[in-house]
Amino acid sequence: MKKEKILTIYCDESGDLGRYCKQSPIYCLSLILLSNADDARPYLRDFHRRFISKSGGKMPFHAGPIIRGEESYRLLSRGERLELFDAAFDLALRSPIKSINIRVKKDCYDILNALSKELTTSIFSNIEYFRLFDRIIFFYDNGQIQLKTMLTTIFNAYFLNFEMILSLQSEQPFMQIADLFATLNLLEYKIKESSLSNSENVFFGGRRMLKKTYLKILKTKSF
Repeated sequence: MKKEKILTIYCDESGDLGRYCKQSPIYCLSLILLSNADDARPYLRDFHRRFISKSGGKMPFHAGPIIRGEESYRLLSRGERLELFDAAFDLALRSPIKSINIRVKKDCYDILNALSKELTTSIFSNIEYFRLFDRIIFFYDNGQIQLKTMLTTIFNAYFLNFEMILSLQSEQPFMQIADLFATLNLLEYKIKESSLSNSENVFFGGRRMLKKTYLKILKTKSF
């Protein structure tokens, strides 16, 4: 019997859907696409081993607080937090994933409409890839209901084999990788605008190291 081909998609965002403000000028959306979960298992085991050894297994990966030393990471040194960040980065780099990364300026008239157009264009440009699969399973934490509605509407319009599953980020490592990509997408924008915060500069050792080491993954893993 032919094995069913499943594409798993994990979603996260950086920003809110509210009006433009100086502190929140853009909205970033990242989708992580995994075509064969079996191929990722060795890298997942390594990620869990590295992350648990440093975090004590008490927290999921969350890029922003790790960079800023906030929430559960506030007692960790910069070096310890960087090791956690690199564990997730290496999982993303080594795993057979693709990604869709969208960035929308919030001074546009309708953020959701702009997001919808960008995502639809990306799906349509890669439609033959999506049609390779018997099922498309989409994981989201329902953090923003308007976004969930938009995503469901778009994917249902293109694919009869689409299923949305609500899940906690802590339960899905590749949702945490979507968080990583959304954060890197935001940081790429901040470098272009020369608006990196002091904590971001300190954590990555400056913008040059951030660009040279980390931001390349947005291009190498994107459609």
